[in-house]
Amino acid sequence: MISESLELSLIQVSNRQQKHSGLSTLKRNGGSPRVSKGVWCCAKSDALPHGRASAIVEMTKNTAVRLIVLASIIMNIGITSYAQSDDGALHALELTKLLKTSIVTPIIRGLQVTFVYRGRGNRVEVVGDFTGWRPRGHVLSEADGTGARHYTHTFAATARVEYKFIVDGEWTIDPLNPQQVNNGVGGFNSFITMPEYRPTPFADEARVERGTLLKAVMPNRGNRPARKISVYLPHGYDGSPRRYPVLYLQDGTDYIMRGHAVQIANNLIARAKVKPFIIVFVDPADRIKEYWANDAFSDFVATELVPFVDARFRTRADRDKRALLGASLGGVISVWTALRHPELFARVGGQSSAFWIDSERVVTALAALDAAAQQKHPMRFYFDVGRLEPILDVNRRVRALLTEKGYAVVYRESEAGHNFTTWRDGLADAYVALWIDEL
Repeated sequence: MISESLELSLIQVSNRQQKHSGLSTLKRNGGSPRVSKGVWCCAKSDALPHGRASAIVEMTKNTAVRLIVLASIIMNIGITSYAQSDDGALHALELTKLLKTSIVTPIIRGLQVTFVYRGRGNRVEVVGDFTGWRPRGHVLSEADGTGARHYTHTFAATARVEYKFIVDGEWTIDPLNPQQVNNGVGGFNSFITMPEYRPTPFADEARVERGTLLKAVMPNRGNRPARKISVYLPHGYDGSPRRYPVLYLQDGTDYIMRGHAVQIANNLIARAKVKPFIIVFVDPADRIKEYWANDAFSDFVATELVPFVDARFRTRADRDKRALLGASLGGVISVWTALRHPELFARVGGQSSAFWIDSERVVTALAALDAAAQQKHPMRFYFDVGRLEPILDVNRRVRALLTEKGYAVVYRESEAGHNFTTWRDGLADAYVALWIDEL
């Protein structure tokens, strides 16, 4: 991390280099200079016609990015300020200058993001969360004399977006963007975060009392091979006679590693946002087969996994104290299992649930719920979905039909796509919604 004194020196050096750079708009907070909109860009300087501070590349905690900025200033490249229109768009002349000189891209200004590619290739297209990960004709155009291609797209202020380039048919990450992530869907992707995006505050390893994560093996039974599970026991479980409600969470290892499910539970419990609960992390043996609204897997959860857990841990063994949750197809199988075994599960959630499968077979089953079913087996639902996902509409319809039937439904949307960062950011809401009446 660059020290505050060094950052201040950099600002002073740059101010000497460009008297009218607009850096006077930098705010000092406790002696530390900060850019009010959070951006620096490495580019040659010009006088700023409108006297506004630069806001090109999203501010990041990534030390490498900031060192690139530092190196650029040391080489007398300076910090760019540029003319802008009232809607925040770059003027064509200024954009051309940035395309020539920007070291780190995309270029972000207001709600506009300009993707930039330098390198070989006849045709370059950008795809990502905002295209449903399908080519949609977002082809980067050449800017004469810059050696770069570019494409500009508008996003919501709170968006987090993953993307790739397709260069002559080859999918590749953005070589000019150091922000990359392997999110469990599609390998490594490049990503951007817009100025008002905020990650969940509950995913960090805070200094709070922590629960215990155990490994367990269910022995083989008939034709079913042995199956491994992980079990989270909240702080205070050992040495107490207390019994706990249980959440069965699909894609368990991914939720532990990518979704920060344990850290989020620890933090919520420590802050009294939820009462302590057990989590059973379940991994599929054949994900597509088992999670595709599969009766056999639902029956396995109900008739084998639940009894196995109840027999070995101090659970509250009644339907109102059991919950199911999963993402994508994991959300589908969670809902399907609750519908198939309503005598065992009263709480169910899905993140980015893939309700489109089999001509919306699961939606049809939800629509068939009647007043008698609700009275006999009342349920509580939680759903969230990203507005950049192609499954947004069907999730909205599921919320509407369940609400109309009188079920308790908590529903969230975010400016994000179909990946574990999105699900991580929504997981605290899911935990709270599923157990809110337990407080």
